[in-house]
Amino acid sequence: MMTMPLANLLHYNVVPKRSRIIHCHESFLILLAALLLASLIVSSAAGPLSISAGTGNSITDDPMRVAIITGGTRGIGRGITDAVLETGEFRGFILVYNTNRDAAENYCEELKDRVFGETRNTDANCNSADESRLKIRLVGGDISLESTRDKVFECFDKEFAANGENEEGCNKCEAELALMVHNAGQYVGVTSDNSHGISKPDQTKKFGDGSLLTTGENGRDKVDMSYMNFYHKLYGEAFIDLCERSLKRMKDAYSRHENSKGSSFRGSIIGISSPGCNAAYSVTPGYDMPGSGKCLMEFSIRHYALSAAQYGINCNIIIPGVTRSDAWDKVAEQQGLSDKEAIFARSKGMIPMGDVAEAKDIGDVVAFLSGHGGGKFMSGLSLRVDGGLHLSRMGVGKPKQ
Repeated sequence: MMTMPLANLLHYNVVPKRSRIIHCHESFLILLAALLLASLIVSSAAGPLSISAGTGNSITDDPMRVAIITGGTRGIGRGITDAVLETGEFRGFILVYNTNRDAAENYCEELKDRVFGETRNTDANCNSADESRLKIRLVGGDISLESTRDKVFECFDKEFAANGENEEGCNKCEAELALMVHNAGQYVGVTSDNSHGISKPDQTKKFGDGSLLTTGENGRDKVDMSYMNFYHKLYGEAFIDLCERSLKRMKDAYSRHENSKGSSFRGSIIGISSPGCNAAYSVTPGYDMPGSGKCLMEFSIRHYALSAAQYGINCNIIIPGVTRSDAWDKVAEQQGLSDKEAIFARSKGMIPMGDVAEAKDIGDVVAFLSGHGGGKFMSGLSLRVDGGLHLSRMGVGKPKQ
């Protein structure tokens, strides 16, 4: 692990003064990365966290910390919700799902069982009498639509916001938005049939192969932008909207903390991207249109990180590799694999660590970044959580035979 820093230090003695400063800085960054990796390894060796929601410790005491997680009831989103709940730092959740309300409600009840046991009472919206310990609200709809995003923040302002009263005139329990994760996504024709606004959903569009070019009126060339616009709404526009509205509420929470002696606010914004959407990866063939939307997420996160830091908010992107989830099951079906495990077996040969991630592995990274530990100092990053897949794709690592 120390070979690279040592090589840089040796090089320091034979290069001009200006280059020495640069290489010394590189050595420091490499050493820092090594120390961060070591701390993650030690943390994971301590074993899984038990759910501590509502135990009365200093972190879970008032105010209630709330997390908004899009696509938070299935696949990677479910793993994120599980991991964040287990930390005990969050007692409020707004989980956004697309169309499968039954699955969302079943998962919500499962979460309640973990905290309250089978003696709890819930209504049709997964409410519970003891919501000071855990409060969950479900919001359904296509997150690419502004109307769905309106419902998300109306839910927060009505059900969680610290300022205001409920319908009975009683003060609401104080709560603050402390985490927003935009995880919801889809690949038209593979993971979802939703294709609102796309001209020909059954076709795959790519840059440069002529598939975007059509013939318009009077025989003139016309470029079909419907695919790209669809993904830009789902990832680019939705992410910017969610970030802007979340930051407003996080900044309000920061101001309240500033007015309280000895209190500091801790917030986090996270987007879930995919391999191939930045220059650190090789191009992912066939992911042209979805990737074009996620590029905006990865670009904008650095600007958000810069502007939000002064308010105690860190902003990051996570790039999962091959991960066991509903989406990858759909990919297996599309490739004609009757055994869904076959696609994971095939993928393991490309991953230097020789295994695929579980949804909870991605969730653990979200929990680390949004917690009160060392993750709060990580901001403006696109973190590759893929078992080294990005190395083999770029030709640095050698895939297993």
